[in-house]
Amino acid sequence: SERYQRRHIISQGESDSIEFKESFSHDVRRTNNDKSNTPQKETLIEHAVLKTIVGFFNTNGGTLLIGVSDSGDLLGVDNEVNTFHKKNIDKFLLHFKNLFKSRIGPSFYTFYRSSVITINNKNILRVECSPSPTACYLDNKDFYVRTNPATDKLEGPELVEYIQNHWK
Repeated sequence: SERYQRRHIISQGESDSIEFKESFSHDVRRTNNDKSNTPQKETLIEHAVLKTIVGFFNTNGGTLLIGVSDSGDLLGVDNEVNTFHKKNIDKFLLHFKNLFKSRIGPSFYTFYRSSVITINNKNILRVECSPSPTACYLDNKDFYVRTNPATDKLEGPELVEYIQNHWK
């Protein structure tokens, strides 16, 4: 069943083609540890998500699950949707799409599909990425690739060599 497949993906853990992120914009740990903290959208967390997507585009594609901790705990994106997007999941998806558009670019829309899936009553944002036929840069300058369960930045000769070999 599809539910089994979803749980199975998570039980496999992170790999070169699967990445978990706790949230898209929400500093989950800070909110949990400091009750007086007023949550705000965290650009560093958003950056980490977009960087992973670029890495998938530049390597062999992959699936990003937002709302899942590194250890595979289902956190969901509901806190974030409620806090930043007036409890409206469509506004959350629009925020994601707007950042994708401004920082990765609309020419890469066709290489990803995003959907909200529900596992154990938690909403998870699933972003499925295909390998891109051309090099993709974050903010038109930073180039990332996937190496096992990590996303690495390439620069200089390493970057040139990768591009020459990957898109032959």
